[in-house]
This record gives sequence, structure tokens and C-alpha cells, in this order.
Amino acid sequence: MTALDEMLYHLPAARTAEQRHQMELLGEANICVFCPQHFESHHREPVVISGDHWYVTTNDYPYSGTSAHYLIVPHRHVSSFKELPDEAGAELWKLKRSLSARSDAPATATIERSGDMRFNGGSVAHLHVHFVMMDHIPSIPVRFRVSGVLQETR
Repeated sequence: MTALDEMLYHLPAARTAEQRHQMELLGEANICVFCPQHFESHHREPVVISGDHWYVTTNDYPYSGTSAHYLIVPHRHVSSFKELPDEAGAELWKLKRSLSARSDAPATATIERSGDMRFNGGSVAHLHVHFVMMDHIPSIPVRFRVSGVLQETR
């Protein structure tokens, strides 16, 4: 296993100073915020739906311009969708439908953080899916970074 394989957080992907600080603290303690044994004590928002393979929570750091921003996270600590059984894919669609039914949002968007965080735009090395609902009249565009390496900034 390389140092990159062991890296839990990709600090350049943090969008706020608060998020980066939280990632630094959790990384130093070797705690994955999305693993079930750590979730309740390190994530501000509760689980809103739980299935056999996934749980759903509201993002602690939602993207601006969304009316709702959920994270759909596998119970198992995996970094790629390839590590999950096919049944997990079917359950993912079911969870997305359930979330959609909670709102009259005119559109939704999904981005999956799978694989190398340096290239998928992710900040946590635990597979997760962002599921956002758009405002009826968006005030700003919602932008997900999904490729390229951000330079370290402080």
C-alpha cells in the first residue's frame, strides 16, 4: 500500500477553511468521517435514510445554488464503485428516487466520487455520491469539480 492509498483526505479539494480544518483533524486521527463507526460523532447531519448497502445524509458543506444537497454513502469503506456488488447499484437508484419524491425541484444532479481523489474532485477517500436538487430559479450555477489537480492553497 502506498502513501496515496492510505490517504483519507485530499486537502486541495476542500471548499472552505472550516472543511479543510476538519479534514486535517480527522486525517491526523486516521478517522474516515463516512465510516459508520465514526459518522455520528464527526458529521453534523444525521442519517436520513439507510439501506442494506448505503446511507443518506445531508452534506455538511452543501454546494451553493442547490435547494438540497445529499450524500449517498456506502456502509462499507470502499473507494470505488467496482468494490460493491451489483445489488448496491439497484439500491442506489431506489434511494435517488426516494430523495426525488421528497421535493418538487425541477431538476437533480448526481456526481460520484469514485477512485483517485486527485482526479475525481473528492475530498474523502470513501466512495460517495452527491445528489443535489436544483433551485426553481437558480441564483448561481452549481459547479462540481471532477477532474484535474488543484494546487495547494492556504
